[in-house]
Amino acid sequence: MNFNPGDIVNFSVMVAPILFLLAVGLMLMLMDVLKAHSSMPLIAGLGLIGAGVLAVLPEKISSMQAFYGMIEVGNIAPLNIVFLCLSGVFTIFFLPDYLKRQDKPIYEVYTLLIFAIIGMIMMANASDLLITFIGLETFSIALYVFAALFKKEETSNEAGLKYFLLGAFASAFLLLGISLLYGLTGYTNLNDIAANASKLTDNPALFFTSIGLFIIGFLFKVSAFPFHNWTPDVYSGTPTPLAGFMATGSKMAAFIALGTVLIKLNFTQYDKLVNVLALAAILSMIYGNVVAVRQKNLKRLLAYSSIAHTGYVLLGLCAGKAGFVAVIFYMFIYTIMNIGAFGLVGIAERTLADTDMDKWKGLGIKAPYFAAAMSLFLFSMAGIPPFAGFMSKYQVFIAAIGSGQILLAVIGILTSVIAAFYYIYLIVIMYFGKNESPEVSPRFDWTTGLGVGLLAVLILLLGIFPSLVLQPLLQYMSGSISAVAAAF
Repeated sequence: MNFNPGDIVNFSVMVAPILFLLAVGLMLMLMDVLKAHSSMPLIAGLGLIGAGVLAVLPEKISSMQAFYGMIEVGNIAPLNIVFLCLSGVFTIFFLPDYLKRQDKPIYEVYTLLIFAIIGMIMMANASDLLITFIGLETFSIALYVFAALFKKEETSNEAGLKYFLLGAFASAFLLLGISLLYGLTGYTNLNDIAANASKLTDNPALFFTSIGLFIIGFLFKVSAFPFHNWTPDVYSGTPTPLAGFMATGSKMAAFIALGTVLIKLNFTQYDKLVNVLALAAILSMIYGNVVAVRQKNLKRLLAYSSIAHTGYVLLGLCAGKAGFVAVIFYMFIYTIMNIGAFGLVGIAERTLADTDMDKWKGLGIKAPYFAAAMSLFLFSMAGIPPFAGFMSKYQVFIAAIGSGQILLAVIGILTSVIAAFYYIYLIVIMYFGKNESPEVSPRFDWTTGLGVGLLAVLILLLGIFPSLVLQPLLQYMSGSISAVAAAF
């Protein structure tokens, strides 16, 4: 874009959330140096809230893109920023108490959290494949550190090493796919590639190789079958609230980025690509749910559950434009459910052994408020009405059926029944397990209590009034994906 005084002001407004978060990250680094540790969680939380407000504050901007068309700032971009910032805010509700109880005062984590969200915003709102990759690597580096945060513990070291090695391997696949797309068209900008789409099929073998490599990179990042093997071990070794953030914010950014590429480049017109996504969705839903049934450790159960949820989101992507709103809605609901569930597991956890289900027997009597909150999150994750999880699955299934993916929807519904079994099984253990003195002793402080309360209210509210999120999503949809609104 050409810079004159008026454009500079407009540009500043468009990228204000990213610049604001960058300033917050630098401030947190300075606070760490000055040993002002006690205020770091508050500053990080307020910074994320401020960035979300800045994203939706401008009523109108003169351009939909910034940085010479490399980052989207109009259309759905502001809501993407809000959703990603909320994932960070809700994580901060649980993180300080967890680190305190683990006696590991690692304050750099708040700075890394801010920079991770900057990377997620860049990836989700990228309009250029290079920015997609830069955003991916920015937040991935932070997540590698999160996985290995407790460096004196064997499980944490294992988690960090596995995630780093496999993450680097998957990034190589993604970058090779991008380079081949560049070789076919001469562009990395999505709009330019779309304008030269005819060049993509000049060499069909190279084209399908490029998008195959591209999809492999994304399937790893969202832990879809068969690129899921790292998930249980990494989630188990990662500090529990950060595992919840890893399972939600990074997936949300990746799915939005993948959906944007598929829609802008009209890749869903290729049946071979849709079939690959459909197969990954089916296998993820079946494998994730079936293996989760056999788990006795809660963090591993939630890890395999996240693989299954990835399958449901892929189901929405198979529906093309009609499923994109459903995908974003699903990921937002999944974020608040999963961060809540991981947060509660973290509240009960002092040692890794505390995440075993057997230690939760009788918890419904010993800690009734804790058990009630956990039951609410589990019911929602199982897709039981009137909780928000039901509405998120409903939107995805309706989009799939409307696009003719009836078999996928049927498999999704059947596997949801399996999911309901292991979610409700934990509730049964808490309320009907024969143990008058459970070994775990969860305690709320004011921050964790406030976080759980807000998440619970959101799950109930959005289960009854899903239009509170769906309506803004539809209003922000315009431009190249405006056809989504017509499908609802």
